[in-house]
Amino acid sequence: MDFELIPFEDIRNEITLQASPELAFKNILQAAKRNYPALDWEQFSVKYMDADISAATRWIKKALGRLRDVKGIYLGLDTLNMEDGKGSNVEIGINANCDPTEISVDWAFDCDTYGDRHLIKGLYSFFANFAEPDDQNKDLAEYVIFLGYSGLVLREALLKANIESDFISCWGFHDGDLLLLMNKIGQKITFLANKEF
Repeated sequence: MDFELIPFEDIRNEITLQASPELAFKNILQAAKRNYPALDWEQFSVKYMDADISAATRWIKKALGRLRDVKGIYLGLDTLNMEDGKGSNVEIGINANCDPTEISVDWAFDCDTYGDRHLIKGLYSFFANFAEPDDQNKDLAEYVIFLGYSGLVLREALLKANIESDFISCWGFHDGDLLLLMNKIGQKITFLANKEF
C-alpha cells in the first residue's frame, strides 16, 4: 500500500474541525478520491452512522460503568476479528493515572483495565460488500475508511456518553498508528485529532 495516497491531514482535520460527522465523512471520501481516483469511493456511505454512534455510545457507557478514575480512554481498531459481522473491530482500554492535559498517547500502552470489544457495524458492512477485488485497493480503502469513519463515530459517542471526569482519548489501529481524539478539562472539550505530539 502506498501510504502517500492516504489523506491523513484531511482525515485528522475533518475529525477535529467539522461538526457534522456525516459531512466530515463525505469530505474524507472526497479527499481520498482526489489522491486515488481509480477506486469507486462513492460505494461507501453514511447510512449506518447514526445507528453506529448510538451503539458506540451505549458500549462506551457500559465499559466505563462505575469506574471512578477514568483519565485516559484508548479506542483501538482491529480489522481482523469481525467474524462475518459477529465479532468486533474496536477495543477499549482505560487508564486511571494519565494526565488529561498532556498531549500524548504514551498512556495508551499502559491501560489499567479493558472493557468488552465492540463491532462498529458500518465498518463491517463497508467491507462485506466491498466491490474491489484488488488487494492494494482494499488495503487503501480499509485504512482510510477505518480511520476516518471510526474516528467520527467514536468522537460523537464520547460526546454523547457525557463523561463526568476530565479525560483524554485516542484512537487508531491497535498495532500501529494511534492519534489523539479529544480531551475534556472541566467543562471544556477540545478535539485533538490534528494535534502533533
